[in-house]
Amino acid sequence: MVTETRLSSEQLYFSCDPELLPFKTTSTLEPFTGFFGQNRAIEAMAFGIGMRRPGYNLFVMGTPHTGRFSFAMENLKAVAKKEKTPKDWIYLNNLQDNRHPLAISFPAGKAQSFKRDIKQIIEGALSEMPAAFESPTYQRKKSKIERDFNRYYDRAIDAVEREAREHSIAVYRDAGTIGFTPVADGQAMDEAVFSQLSEDARDAFTKAISELEDQLNEALTGLPQWRREAAEKLKNLDRDTTREALSPLFQPIREKYANLSAAMDYLAEMETSLVKNCSEIVGDDKVLEPVTDAARRSYMESNYGVNLLVDNIKTKGAPVVYEAHPSYENLFGRVEYNTEMGALSTNYKLIRSGALHQANGGYLVMEAEKLLEQPFVYGALKRALKSHEIRIESPASEYTGISTITLLPQAVPLTVKLVLIGSRDIYYLLQELDHDFEKMFRVVVDFDEDVKRTPQMVRSYARLMKTLADEEGLAPLTRRAVARLVEHSSRQAQNQELLSAHIGELVDLLCEADFKRIQEEDELINADHVEMALNAKERRTARMAEKIEEGIVE
Repeated sequence: MVTETRLSSEQLYFSCDPELLPFKTTSTLEPFTGFFGQNRAIEAMAFGIGMRRPGYNLFVMGTPHTGRFSFAMENLKAVAKKEKTPKDWIYLNNLQDNRHPLAISFPAGKAQSFKRDIKQIIEGALSEMPAAFESPTYQRKKSKIERDFNRYYDRAIDAVEREAREHSIAVYRDAGTIGFTPVADGQAMDEAVFSQLSEDARDAFTKAISELEDQLNEALTGLPQWRREAAEKLKNLDRDTTREALSPLFQPIREKYANLSAAMDYLAEMETSLVKNCSEIVGDDKVLEPVTDAARRSYMESNYGVNLLVDNIKTKGAPVVYEAHPSYENLFGRVEYNTEMGALSTNYKLIRSGALHQANGGYLVMEAEKLLEQPFVYGALKRALKSHEIRIESPASEYTGISTITLLPQAVPLTVKLVLIGSRDIYYLLQELDHDFEKMFRVVVDFDEDVKRTPQMVRSYARLMKTLADEEGLAPLTRRAVARLVEHSSRQAQNQELLSAHIGELVDLLCEADFKRIQEEDELINADHVEMALNAKERRTARMAEKIEEGIVE
């Protein structure tokens, strides 16, 4: 036999007595600090941030509208501002192999200075090098080398020419070639005159010319060697001149970065490359056609300029980066391309950073659901965390089978604390399907959805309403309005002994109640405004419930 237990109205509805609230309006309360009812999450977050060993990344899990995101960001920023600002990173042209650009780090804020210094060297080289090659000293040395070469050449020709005069033969030069012709009465013979000579005379001339040609060839045997020696002397002169012009530009920069070995190595390579390629810059060998200031500048900047990848000059403490759209390129960076005459081209200055570069040395926050929506990203992120480095690659080429010649930038060392925000379903799904997940995300920050409804917690809840109202620019609440909101919070938690921790829904309700207050032209939000807001919301969303109820009644 079924027994009936009759419940009183107090048992069915746990009212909040306004008289127990020690205030008249929330304007007299102290603001609420911290996060309502999330002591477990606060402890877990503090542990996860403080633990610096690899693998202690954080997964903040809970239902939406509980304040997960703001909780994570506020905690991270509070700790990050006290930490050391991480290094700057730049990419430079690899002067030995330009397909593999070099990644170099600098103390925070110094990379921008290095970029300006390299720019200063380029500007100085563009003005000093042409001036050095136009100087009287350089021109005298160059003319001497050319005269020495011509002297060797002329000496060999003069010896042959003296021999030729003894046989009444003239030596002539035409377009860089040397020839011989018989002479009569001081005039070169033409074919008609030559044909009228006796056969013995013609044979004598022919034999003499043949012997002179052999003598000329023998005399000019050393010509290639003379030409090579002259070219080498000119090349050495060009390099010495360039080195003398550049040395005053590089010396103060070397002194400035003497304690940074990577920067010193690059400066040495840059100076060596400028000296080696001085002809391309000055234009003596006509590599650049036409040799204009714009062409020289473009050559210099595209080969020796600085690509500033990460600049922390304005960062205070460690960076806290939230990536709203964690696509592969947004996370790991990319190599961009230019279109020239229908063809794609790129260089090290078109390398762009991703969120991992910007958060390196600090904290990166992402939503787990959005991360898993992106192809290739989760697997690449695991590889980056395991290898502790960021590689800029094109994952699509592995699957399409089509590979474009591109850059392979040097990897950047990775030190980052990763914070994923997601639901419990996603956490347990990853835990079940990915065996590496627990090793990478060892810290779980579990958000409570409700808290105990104790007198102390009710007073804290009232202070929370005061803080939220102030942040949203709303009017203060009467204690009856607070009591009604406490009762509604228990109904949301579906338990008379609990209060809901869904802060987002509470903010929406406060804003709607304030809207009703404005319509009623009252100064404070009272219980009637809260009730009207609840009723209005129920009417807006009750269509399906009414249809179901009508179906049951019929």
